[in-house]
Amino acid sequence: MLLDRIENFDIFRPKMDSTKEVLHAIATFTADISPALPYVNAELGGWDYDQANQVLLLKLSDGKWITLHPQKIALRGARDMAEAQALLTWIKAQINDIYERRDHITPRFASQAGLKVIEILKLLPMTNCKVCGYAACMAYAAALREGEISLKDCPPLWEEKYREKRDKLQAYLEVFGWRALDAE
Repeated sequence: MLLDRIENFDIFRPKMDSTKEVLHAIATFTADISPALPYVNAELGGWDYDQANQVLLLKLSDGKWITLHPQKIALRGARDMAEAQALLTWIKAQINDIYERRDHITPRFASQAGLKVIEILKLLPMTNCKVCGYAACMAYAAALREGEISLKDCPPLWEEKYREKRDKLQAYLEVFGWRALDAE
C-alpha cells in the first residue's frame, strides 16, 4: 500500500473569505505518492498535471478540487467536515488501488488544462442552434473544455455531414485525456 497513514488532516474555512459556505482541507503524510501521479492522472482524468513539480489537480463536480502533491493532499469545496473526510478517504483509496494496478495502466503526462476553446470551436458544426442549451457554439466549446458537458450534448455534431469534424474533435480531446466531470 503506497499511502497507508495520514499524519495530519486540517479542515478549515478559506482564509481569504471565512464567510464561505465551503471548507478546505490539507492532509499530510510521510509516504511519497509522486510515482502514482501519472497513473492517477490517466485513470481519474486529471485536470492539470505538472510533471516537473509532481502536482496533479483533479477537478470534480460541484466545484470540488483535489490537488495531489508528493506528501500532501489539498481538498477544496467540501460542504462540511463529513464530506471532507469522505473525499480524503475516497482519494486515498483511489491512489492505492490505481498504484497497485499501475502495470496495467498507461501513465498519462498530459492534462486537460492544455485544451483550447478556439480549437474545440473550430471542430464544431458552428450552427449556433442552441439545442445544446447554450446561446452559441462558443459557449458550448467553453463548457466542453471544462468537462461540464459531453459531445453528445451537441446533436448536430452527430449528423453524418459532421462526422469528420466529430472524429477530429474526439481525437483532439483524447490527446489531453478529456472527460466529462460526471463520467465514470
